[in-house]
Amino acid sequence: MLFYTQQQVINKAAGDLGRLVPGEALGAVEETILTTAFNNVLSEISKIISINDPNLVPAVAFECVAVLTALFAASDFSNAPIDYNAIENVEQRLRYLLAQTPTYEPLASYYF
Repeated sequence: MLFYTQQQVINKAAGDLGRLVPGEALGAVEETILTTAFNNVLSEISKIISINDPNLVPAVAFECVAVLTALFAASDFSNAPIDYNAIENVEQRLRYLLAQTPTYEPLASYYF
């Protein structure tokens, strides 16, 4: 299984927001805002998927976590309220993606 690190998620979110210039590092303020947003996202989606280690974000959830991080951080960068409708749409997408993941557990049979 493929995993992504916290820094990779933050870089993707910064790129989506237009804050990451190729070849340059993020500024301290941007890094702090995006790190806080990433931590908030992990708390927000804990009922959907449990990511105990921030450096082990599953590949199936990477895009959704990066988009959620960008949505949470966008409000800080633009001094606008958080768009909860967009967040709900991404969370629904994450639920859909995770529902497609096989568990490989044997099913218990019930005979009546």
